[in-house]
Amino acid sequence: MATERITGIVISTIKHNDTRNVVTLFTRERGRITFLSASGNGKKGRARNARMMPLSVIEANVNFNPNRELQLLGAVNMIKVRNEIYFHPVKSAVTIFLSEFLNRYLRNSPQDALTFDYIVSAFDLFDRLKKGISNFHILFLLSFLDIAGIAPDLSELEQGDWFDMRRGEAVADKPLHSDLLSPGETALLPLLFRMKPSNLQKFRFSGTDRKKILELLLKYYSVHFPGMANLRSIDILTEIFA
Repeated sequence: MATERITGIVISTIKHNDTRNVVTLFTRERGRITFLSASGNGKKGRARNARMMPLSVIEANVNFNPNRELQLLGAVNMIKVRNEIYFHPVKSAVTIFLSEFLNRYLRNSPQDALTFDYIVSAFDLFDRLKKGISNFHILFLLSFLDIAGIAPDLSELEQGDWFDMRRGEAVADKPLHSDLLSPGETALLPLLFRMKPSNLQKFRFSGTDRKKILELLLKYYSVHFPGMANLRSIDILTEIFA
């Protein structure tokens, strides 16, 4: 078997035993792959674990064996050194949440270099971001709707319309199902979609409002990608932004 060099985003690391972790990467070359990776409490083990923080970008050597359920991850190098997303308390919580979101979303995702590049550039931006940090996860989820292919159509939005989550568009008549936004909630959508990195600090939400927006966004994702609504790390954000 020839050794292949891959570039991947760490989206999940789970302890397997005292010497190995199960690491899930979203790779530029092959999409989402789960590996067995050496671990441990020694100096080398701690250094390797530090390279496997959520949403780290790494390069690694892999001998892909078609007979193995879990591939073995070889030598690893971190190729993006970020200064804040693992040490700033709010950025760290947001990073953990979005890594869980991406792990769920990418579960059945094929190789996609555009999605890979988008995630890398978004977290490069987040690492540098100084203002509006508490709104970044909302911006990410809004922007990612395009990547996911479910960006809503608001071109025909009129006052009093409902938003049909299943159809992804504003409608005049209330849908006959519960996957919807009320006219009051729907009227806020154009405002949310004006959010961008340069104006994040201008969106001043209460903790209750931010939680509600997040829940509705995750519900919309779950309508199109089942299993996206009940993320465990949402409780961390609720506590921080309360």
